[in-house]
Amino acid sequence: MEKEDKNYSIKVERHVWPDEIEKTRKKRNIIYIVVASVLVSFLLGWQFSNLTKGTGIISSPNTDVARFERVYNELLSNWYFANEMEDAPNELITNAIKGMLEMNGDIHTSYMTQEELAGFTTSINMDFVGIGVQYFPGDGANVITRVFKDSPAEKYGVEVGDVIYRVEGELLTGLTSDQIQSLIIGEEGTVVNIDFLRQEETVSLAIPRGAISAVVWGEMLDDDIAYLEISSFGQTLAASTQLYLDDFKAQGAKKLIIDMRDNGGGYLQAINDIAALFFENNDVVYQEEFKDGTNKVYNVTSSQKSNYDFEDMIVLVNENSASASEVLTMALRENLGTRVLGVNSYGKGTVQTQSVFGDQSSLKITIAKWMSPNGNNIHEIGIEPDIEVKLHDIFYSLYPTLEEGTVLQYDSVDESISYVQQGLNYLGLYTGRTDGYYDDATLAALRSFQNSDDITQTTIQNVYSAVVSDWSQNRATRDVQLIKAIEVLNDES
Repeated sequence: MEKEDKNYSIKVERHVWPDEIEKTRKKRNIIYIVVASVLVSFLLGWQFSNLTKGTGIISSPNTDVARFERVYNELLSNWYFANEMEDAPNELITNAIKGMLEMNGDIHTSYMTQEELAGFTTSINMDFVGIGVQYFPGDGANVITRVFKDSPAEKYGVEVGDVIYRVEGELLTGLTSDQIQSLIIGEEGTVVNIDFLRQEETVSLAIPRGAISAVVWGEMLDDDIAYLEISSFGQTLAASTQLYLDDFKAQGAKKLIIDMRDNGGGYLQAINDIAALFFENNDVVYQEEFKDGTNKVYNVTSSQKSNYDFEDMIVLVNENSASASEVLTMALRENLGTRVLGVNSYGKGTVQTQSVFGDQSSLKITIAKWMSPNGNNIHEIGIEPDIEVKLHDIFYSLYPTLEEGTVLQYDSVDESISYVQQGLNYLGLYTGRTDGYYDDATLAALRSFQNSDDITQTTIQNVYSAVVSDWSQNRATRDVQLIKAIEVLNDES
């Protein structure tokens, strides 16, 4: 399994704006375009270990490798743009390997440098050293929205709704989220002094920083229903999940909503570990089919289900639920009859493994397809929900990027106008057309949103930010998928 990066427009966390992504992509393509034409034949006979010993290519009687070597040496010797590279020999090889993999049609097989591998691992495990909270920085308020179970923040009494006011005596007014984060995050065991505003009082706490895993979070929604959000299948998932399930059972939870929306997957072992919390011994979790036609079946071997036996469960999925999240969803559906609610999932039915080389780079390669307990494969198909519920259209619209200096005005047509119309509709400022035509109704709504009739990249960014802010502060009434799941569970009480 693996962690996937998807394109989506609204998610309640720090967002890398699409123009930044495009800038990075274009820089990478300067090299990729030149090298790509020689990669088709670069398939066999390569000895990766030699790449870490020097800048040259090993001699080989293989004519395909020799052909690659000739092009590689020619680029090093005569290619004008090699001077613009920090380490031309290394970068050419890295981009050659990536190009070879990208051209073979399997987007899940990839090569990662040491830095990329470290980032990939961190993104799956979702670990950091801090106090263990999430907060929303709307209008500079920095309101705590989540306190993770067994975190330093929980142990020292930080509460949802607290406002982060001062860190080490420094007022946070005017600071960005990254600047605030840099003040709070530090070395494990060191103490950070934070002043919180709680209603009309100031609460001053000296909190030791600790290792935090944000792969899962949960809360009780009412006396009977618990909510568990699994964000990634990282190494600590099962242990972290147990903390929440223990708390749910202690509070009398009888039903459970498992939210795996926007969960792109993670480690196979994490699936096997968490399966023991929901299934009986010998229950099939998933199966694998390998290149040689052999199959392997993964069964539960140490069930803890009796500790966490809920009367009813619903799983939430969306178009970004992929890989490991789809494995667990199918296992819950086919073993326990758990219903799936949301929209069709991503459809990643393959398994990857990693090989780490001497220079700490890594090859992630597809080795198998996985099947559900009943032998179903959802690759490029996805999981169709039992109960289809969609969010507002803005959540399915890609964030548009205008060319620098572009200004869209009244009576023009553009997909960016459609995005703005959908965002304004979500915010309750507009009820007209959303096809991208800038009409009178769009003009009136835009004037109520900003002090300008023009639509620029700043307008698009402000609409995005306003939607994220509204979603974060009003999710209890905006999240129609979660609301429907609660209704379904309550109707069957």
